[in-house]
Amino acid sequence: MRGAARLAVLVALLGSPWLTAAEGRAQTDRPELLDVRFDGNDAFEDRALRGVIVNRRTECRLPSVFCAIGFDLKARSFLRPREVARDALRLQVYYWERGYREARVDTAVAVGPSGATLSFSVDEGRPVTVDSVEVFSFDEIPDPTLFDDLPLRRGDPLSAILLEATRDTLQSRLLNSGFAFADVLVNYEVPRDSYRSQVLFDVATGPRTRFGAITVSGAEELDTTSVRRLLPFREGQLYRASQVREGQRNLYGLELIQSARVEPLAAVGDTVIPVQVNISEGQVHRVRGGFGWSTAECLTAEARWASRNFQGGARRLTVRARLSNILAPSLERTACTQVGGGEFAELSGLLSVELFQPFLFSSRNSFSANAFLERQSVRNAFIRRAIGLDLAFSRDLGRRLFFTFGWRPALTDLAAADVFFCSSFAACLPEDIDIFEGANWLSPLALTFAQDLRNSILNPSQGWAWLLDLEHARTYTGSDFEYDRLFGEVSAYRSRGSTVFAGRIGGGVEGSGRFANVEEGQLRVVHPQKRFFSGGANSVRGFAENRLGPQVLFTGVANLLGYAESDALGPVCTPEAVVDATCDPARLADEAFLSQPVGGTVRFEANAEVRFPILAASLQGVSFVDVGQVWANRREVRLDELEVTPGLGVRYLTPIGPLRIDVAYRFGGDRVLPVATTGLREFELGDDPDDRIVVDWAGGSTRTLEWVRTTDVSFLSRGAAFGDPDGFFSHLQLHISIGQAF
Repeated sequence: MRGAARLAVLVALLGSPWLTAAEGRAQTDRPELLDVRFDGNDAFEDRALRGVIVNRRTECRLPSVFCAIGFDLKARSFLRPREVARDALRLQVYYWERGYREARVDTAVAVGPSGATLSFSVDEGRPVTVDSVEVFSFDEIPDPTLFDDLPLRRGDPLSAILLEATRDTLQSRLLNSGFAFADVLVNYEVPRDSYRSQVLFDVATGPRTRFGAITVSGAEELDTTSVRRLLPFREGQLYRASQVREGQRNLYGLELIQSARVEPLAAVGDTVIPVQVNISEGQVHRVRGGFGWSTAECLTAEARWASRNFQGGARRLTVRARLSNILAPSLERTACTQVGGGEFAELSGLLSVELFQPFLFSSRNSFSANAFLERQSVRNAFIRRAIGLDLAFSRDLGRRLFFTFGWRPALTDLAAADVFFCSSFAACLPEDIDIFEGANWLSPLALTFAQDLRNSILNPSQGWAWLLDLEHARTYTGSDFEYDRLFGEVSAYRSRGSTVFAGRIGGGVEGSGRFANVEEGQLRVVHPQKRFFSGGANSVRGFAENRLGPQVLFTGVANLLGYAESDALGPVCTPEAVVDATCDPARLADEAFLSQPVGGTVRFEANAEVRFPILAASLQGVSFVDVGQVWANRREVRLDELEVTPGLGVRYLTPIGPLRIDVAYRFGGDRVLPVATTGLREFELGDDPDDRIVVDWAGGSTRTLEWVRTTDVSFLSRGAAFGDPDGFFSHLQLHISIGQAF
């Protein structure tokens, strides 16, 4: 192969960069390297070429905007003169490996008063291209499609990387088709004075092989039959290397097994390969506990007990208890500002018992049954109490892609302010509210696809993950609320050095919402638990928990019949204006209203972050931008209503996840929101005289009105402007929690 000797010489000339780095550090008179430039490179971007060389330019530790406005946060780099020539050779090797055999690189160094600039002038030359790709074998190939869709194709540059990728692809396909001894050789030739090459892959398949005897060692509590059931192959089946790896993953997935190794042994004859399975078991019973804190849930505590071989067969029985809002009534004004007050600050929690069956007809299938009892509060919106069951069948589709089909029946009751039921369910009369506050069944069928290819769950820096969830509820699924709900999101992560770029986009839509548990038939309504809410530490961070999206305001009748602050114009409204809903509440200050999030049926969110190290390896800085909105229904979706909230944050990396502090800025001002209040009616004989309303009229006199307050809720015909922040700091939103935002 022409040029191979030359490549070896070039690699030898490059030497070991970690040895020359020490020499460079010993020089104290080196200029700062302000910039590294490339000229003439069309085939490869500057960013790719910078990753090849040793000389690095000075760069900002934070996003460049911070250094541009004067912060001295640069990671300074200095010119390494001895590496300049070697960098040129490194670039030539980089081009040579990718088919550019004639590439030449010249260098130039310009030194000024403030530092140096290093320039590389690249003459790429004409690449050698692949004229043909052939796969040849003397052996019989049972499936010719094994040779289709290879990485190297006709017309590609003669890249050593693509050659090796194609060889690996062919060998992997053969190993997964029963050819355990397959080997692939690469042959190519570049005629003199030619820029075209013919490539031949010579395949030796060897005999077709099958799995032999399967031996299990290390099993104590777990029976060997259960171990074998988790292997996707059986004795006598065609040998596939991918199934050996899959079997090892399946065993690792059992919490009882601490380590697992599935090893093909030396072949018996030419066609049978025995397999040795070695496992190491952990404790059968396990107890875990933990504590946490966030501004949205205050202090939390969780305990979990698990039997990891319940009744044999690697079944797992887990009992879990979780409490939140611990000490919230005492800390709601200081450390737990986003919990809410009153009933919302009371203890919430979950008690669940889950049985997990890891094998169901196949090693790729599993089944779980989870019974639960919970109390859940959504700040200033509703409190949900539920008892239910979650049944789920899951299948591993490969590459950490899982499909789950489940049924989630739950008997729920809601507690909320009357205004919530009035705005959410159009139930404004006490007898109507009683229907929704009572126990109702919410029993959807659920279909979920999820794939997680991130390199870490707690603090990912590479990879991506996605989720698609569909729920369908009807009376025939056992649900009093009928609806269809679709939700999906995708997140991606990429790192450059110690800097991580992360992004997420997601959204959902709900339709066909109905409530069938009424005598008149069906009422079009969406259950609050299935509405979309936005805003919070893991959402659009410029808003407090659930504060982005549709809201209503509630104010008492006393506020409407009294004086507005610093107002000498008399009462805000007359009783008659309250009764006929023509009262204008615009004169009331924000403090006179209670804002109530009601959620919506359409949600969109997008997040982008740059995470970078600061001061120490365990400390991260973050700059981010969040975008999102929730709309009441699909007809009201308007992209110009999207909220954009930039911000900064700090992460302290701990073994249980990053401790996170984020501060985001909200641009928006006030919004005109609908206003609800309790009703009035004329005083009637038999009413308690003490219930009559006294209004302080202008002029200092008082007059008893013949009106009494009712428990009905009604909406005024006019809304009120609400939520205009006063000053810069009022636009800021603080979040403190554990774990990355996504």
